[in-house]
Amino acid sequence: MNKTPGQLARRYNGYHRVSDAREDPELTRTGPHTPCGEYLRRFWMPVAMSGQVGERPVLVKVLGEELVLFRDLSGRLGLLHKHCSHRRASLEYGIVSERGIRCCYHGWLFDVDGAILETPGEPAASPIPRKLCHGAYPVRELAGLVFAYLGPPERRPEFPMLDTLSLPGVELVPYAIDYPCNWLQVAENPMDPFHSVFLHTRVTRAHFNPAWGAMPVVDWHPFEDHTGIYLTNVRRWEDFIWVRTAEVLLPAIAQPPDIFQNPDREKFFPGVGITKWTVPVDDTHCRIIAWRHFGEELDLDGKGDRSNVGLNKVDFLGQTGIERSYEEGQAMPGDYEAQISQGPITVHAGERLGTTDKGVALYRRMLRRAIRDLAAGNEPQQLRPRPGHQVPTMAGDVIVRAPASNRDDVALQRIMGREIGRIVYETMGIERSARRTEIERRVRAWIGAGLPAGSA
Repeated sequence: MNKTPGQLARRYNGYHRVSDAREDPELTRTGPHTPCGEYLRRFWMPVAMSGQVGERPVLVKVLGEELVLFRDLSGRLGLLHKHCSHRRASLEYGIVSERGIRCCYHGWLFDVDGAILETPGEPAASPIPRKLCHGAYPVRELAGLVFAYLGPPERRPEFPMLDTLSLPGVELVPYAIDYPCNWLQVAENPMDPFHSVFLHTRVTRAHFNPAWGAMPVVDWHPFEDHTGIYLTNVRRWEDFIWVRTAEVLLPAIAQPPDIFQNPDREKFFPGVGITKWTVPVDDTHCRIIAWRHFGEELDLDGKGDRSNVGLNKVDFLGQTGIERSYEEGQAMPGDYEAQISQGPITVHAGERLGTTDKGVALYRRMLRRAIRDLAAGNEPQQLRPRPGHQVPTMAGDVIVRAPASNRDDVALQRIMGREIGRIVYETMGIERSARRTEIERRVRAWIGAGLPAGSA
């Protein structure tokens, strides 16, 4: 039934708002051989925490595929298709061996790369090991997380070693959180900084710091090589202007700055609070697999708690479905409640996007373009390391003293956000610790030269 604007604007119009619209399959369906699934398979993504891999195999599900992760007795990690190539018994019941894993049913032995090492019961000259390999994927372990590449072997990219992952004095603490909903409604959340004003501050109470409740001035910027988006998120708080840069790197990496940041003094790019991937499990489930960052320059008020970071737990409110009761979630909802309550797969046709949703809309457009480009035969752009083999990133805080006056403060925030964002962007080629010094030098020089005309 067609609905007229008059019907939709009428009060008590529930009857006219009932919709039969479907979810957006191009962006939400991620199983094998789907357009989005094929796109996501072109990138390294985490599949588990190292601490989950013990003496026995671990069943994991990623992009709709059931897989078995294990560490053989020589210390190598393997990620194999769940069902044995012989008679399809599950390798989650396999016996970890010195080299590879042995199926419990008939003893076939598979190496971490899928090579069949033994086929007990078959003739010694059996052609099976020469003609067949079991399904396997390459894996890499880093700082307590296990990553895998599930795409075409000949297209395997370099692992994206972000410049935030090897900073001196910063501890990376791994965690993973399960969500009973589609990956996209979790992955797009970092491109919506306005939810921090309301969900995390004004609607309930300050989950992080009262300064998060100040209405920001926000600009979103696609990277020139189409590998992601960074935003500048500018707030006035007392005598300070707080410029926060955050980023999403395609397809689903996000880095917010220090999550417990307090704009109570000048700071120049101290670093990030989280590096996270949103990993589709299947079309109606996903996982955040991530690191929390801890260091002397982060969380100066001491609100973080390393001991509360791990499997289905992290040290800030409203992120999991097991830390609180349903009633507690209703009383003080967080990201978890806001995201899963959209439904197993949210229906974009039922949304009414506004000006605060520009980043979400931009992220969806970039994903859609990349998915269609791949379907047309154009491989996606990968993150490119600079000299030193690290990928430069944009996330961080710059807080400068700028006492309030009778000037147009919103115009001042916008000018400062764009100029400081430009400085952060232009210094991406500098090693990160030296980059902080250069950012401070440039920001102070710009402010010392006087604010541009129109800011006063």
